[in-house]
Amino acid sequence: MSIVQEKNEKKIAGFFQPVQKISVVDDIIEQIKSLMRDNHFRPGSKLPSERELAKQLGVSRPSLREALRTLALMGVLDTRHGAGSQIADSGADVLRTPFEFLMMLEQPSVRELYEARELIEVFLAGRAAECRTDEEVTAIEAALAEMREVLASPDPTAWTEPNLRFHAAVWKAAHNVVLEHILGCLRDGIRLCIETSRRAFRSLVVPYEVHAEITDAIRRRRPEAARRAMSRHMKLAMEALQDLESHSRGGPQ
Repeated sequence: MSIVQEKNEKKIAGFFQPVQKISVVDDIIEQIKSLMRDNHFRPGSKLPSERELAKQLGVSRPSLREALRTLALMGVLDTRHGAGSQIADSGADVLRTPFEFLMMLEQPSVRELYEARELIEVFLAGRAAECRTDEEVTAIEAALAEMREVLASPDPTAWTEPNLRFHAAVWKAAHNVVLEHILGCLRDGIRLCIETSRRAFRSLVVPYEVHAEITDAIRRRRPEAARRAMSRHMKLAMEALQDLESHSRGGPQ
């Protein structure tokens, strides 16, 4: 070994700390994760009783409760008083809390949210046109019909929820569970997008019409047309937001 190598090794060694033993709670979580990975526990599987599980793991019940509580907060377990714990039916809530903290810590602008949505939802609109079932088209059309009713309503705030249901129905029709769950975890941010852009549009007729274009393309199984319509929807919203921001600043200088 050269003198230079020896000096480098001594320098690097100073950054290492003795490895700590894994905590009991972490060990319980790792064991449950391993059992899920090997399909011993599948979505919806009921866990043994707290007493039996603590006995099998050789841990105290307080440690077990802490591990189960952590997994429940992560969205991995459904725990009900008196009914025990079971593996969640889906991973829909696993990313929800981290994404909520992401939104609070980063506080992305509405424009940034629209840019993220455009990146994902344009793709999903095309996939929905390719993959949708008749039942999923019906769900998209039902949400669109609710949006149409709002056009004649004296309460424009009623636009938000059917609009959100429309997009959620498109995500589902795309049959990509990962992207569907990511957007589902951004639901509050997407609600903010819809509410802000609603105030930016002089009339809701134009955004309604572009949602109708998206629906028609998905119904007719025309992926490229669906992507174009969704892209147009996002661009119209961002242009309306830009006009709103310009007006609030007193217009162009």
